[in-house]
Amino acid sequence: MDKLSEKIIDFIKGILPDLFVVAVILVAGYFLTKALAKIIKKILDRSKMDYSLEKFIINTVKIVCYILIVLTALSQLGISTTGLVAFFSASAAAIVLALKDSFSNIACGIILLFSRPFVTGDEIEMGEDRCTVLQVDLMHTKVLTYDNRCIMIPNSVISSKEVVNFTAEPYRRVDIKVPVSYNADVETVKKVIKDAVSKNEKVLNTPEPPFVRIDNFGESSLDFIVKVWAKTEDYWDVYYDMYEDIKKALDSNNISIPYNQLDVHMVEKR
Repeated sequence: MDKLSEKIIDFIKGILPDLFVVAVILVAGYFLTKALAKIIKKILDRSKMDYSLEKFIINTVKIVCYILIVLTALSQLGISTTGLVAFFSASAAAIVLALKDSFSNIACGIILLFSRPFVTGDEIEMGEDRCTVLQVDLMHTKVLTYDNRCIMIPNSVISSKEVVNFTAEPYRRVDIKVPVSYNADVETVKKVIKDAVSKNEKVLNTPEPPFVRIDNFGESSLDFIVKVWAKTEDYWDVYYDMYEDIKKALDSNNISIPYNQLDVHMVEKR
């Protein structure tokens, strides 16, 4: 056996213990990270945290743990991590400059996750679009429109828009307008409408009882405004029930709802 082979064998024998330790560090670190992630998930589940924020926190913990494990393994092999840290720092700076738009989305995503203007399952409106939030990630927010279209919206776009959250509060007020004939008695109309909406079990008396008043003198009708409160999840049921119940109540009390009419006069030429 020549001297080169002997040196290689001696080198392998010398590094084997370190390789074994490195393997133990990597394997043990991997399983410990998974166990830690499960523990954190259980804690976050008990706190009823939003799914998207919970996922972000768990993934962040995993990434930090994996970086520490790799650096520990490299140190065990005698490799200086100072130079690696400096190298990755410089690389990260270059990557940030090259992907500044993407990192803008990430920064906005972190802000959305922690400021929580909306959470998974909320019904929101951006511009003319109304949709349900499915998931908030670092780069995009995934939403589902009423016509079942799944849209991925960059977080930077959401941060620059006005967002209306319809489900942030437990209660919502339902407002509708009811036109009636000028010949109708005001007090009778108010009583008929109030009795009709009050019979609905989903209409609440708190924060305020049903409200009915004249809102406008229209060209051909008295316009009444009807305001009731309902649970957020019952909003649309109450909204459509009100129209149906009020129409039936007005018909039962012979209160007419005016509508535009067109009179056509035929002139016979001689």
